[in-house]
Amino acid sequence: MKITGIKTHIFSSQHRNAKRNWLILRLMTDECIEGIGEASMLSYDPMVASLLHEWTETYLVGKNPLHHEVHWTRMYQDNLGRGGRLFSTALSGIDIALWDLRGKALGVPVYELLGGPYTDRIRVYANGWYTNPGTPEQNGEEAKRVVAMGYTAMKFDPFGQHNYVTISPEEAQLAEDRVAAVREAVGPNVEILIEVHAKFNVYTAIHLGKRLEQYRPFWFEEPVSQENVSEMKQVRDSVNIPIATGERLYTKFPFFELVKNEAVDILQPDMCNAGGITELKKIGAIAEPQHIMMAPHNTNAAVGTVASFHLDAAMPNFLIQEYHAEFYEPHYFEVFDGLPRQKGGYVALPNGPGLGLTFNEEVAKAHPYRPLGHGERGI
Repeated sequence: MKITGIKTHIFSSQHRNAKRNWLILRLMTDECIEGIGEASMLSYDPMVASLLHEWTETYLVGKNPLHHEVHWTRMYQDNLGRGGRLFSTALSGIDIALWDLRGKALGVPVYELLGGPYTDRIRVYANGWYTNPGTPEQNGEEAKRVVAMGYTAMKFDPFGQHNYVTISPEEAQLAEDRVAAVREAVGPNVEILIEVHAKFNVYTAIHLGKRLEQYRPFWFEEPVSQENVSEMKQVRDSVNIPIATGERLYTKFPFFELVKNEAVDILQPDMCNAGGITELKKIGAIAEPQHIMMAPHNTNAAVGTVASFHLDAAMPNFLIQEYHAEFYEPHYFEVFDGLPRQKGGYVALPNGPGLGLTFNEEVAKAHPYRPLGHGERGI
């Protein structure tokens, strides 16, 4: 079997806090088997698509698609832009498609190729459910609806949209009031995950984290910027909430630095940005010896979401998976057949060979690419 070419498709959807474009790719072969991947960067999608076509012609056409590790290494090593979001996203999309191809060629789900599943269902948490900025009362009522849908965990950013580096006393109190309202609304047994979006400096993050400890957050996500490992460690050493980070980091190398410096409790690489299945499996292995957990970031379409499910099932240190799907417009579920739906806070493992997804090109065409205005990418 040889790779013969690539097709790319961009479609869009939105929820209350964000508009999204997703970039889907299809690697074609001479045996009429195609691999589906996703290279969604949430912006600049035409640029990524151009890179995908160039790399397919340069590195993949005429090659055996089963040699995914060789292809990953050559595309990574041969490019000056390695390690950045643009190149890592293109690499991730191709890698996911190669795994899908491999599973289809061998007639087994991807998780079987990763060593087999530790579980037959994946715990998920809700995101995209809340108004930002909203009143505490509003966020509390929204949280009740999330629990009614069956979720046992939910994430939100209580700090509003325009607080950076530090925060005013009034906004800090409002953020605490939002968390308090959500905790009161959902009770003691539903997990609340606090998102910070890498906004604050060290002393602000520590101050806010200490104020929120009483509400027992499941984690404190990206309390400071990802560039400086020592800052993350200062927060982890000072706040009695598990620290999670990783959505803005690409390939295994920065994750190794976080683990080596004992600066984090939970790693959150994104399947479509950090290097695909091949690289996320290695990141999980780096984390495992220090008992650091994996909770892949996910604002992706069905391909990145389901690829994450396959990897989650095969990782001994998997914790929980982000799941936006039910808060987008309904066509999110119509573009692909095979995306498991949440029930009771879990999703079942996908069925079928490869990723187990079927692409509906006509539905995707009905919701084409939309350039995003300032601030429209959302969370």
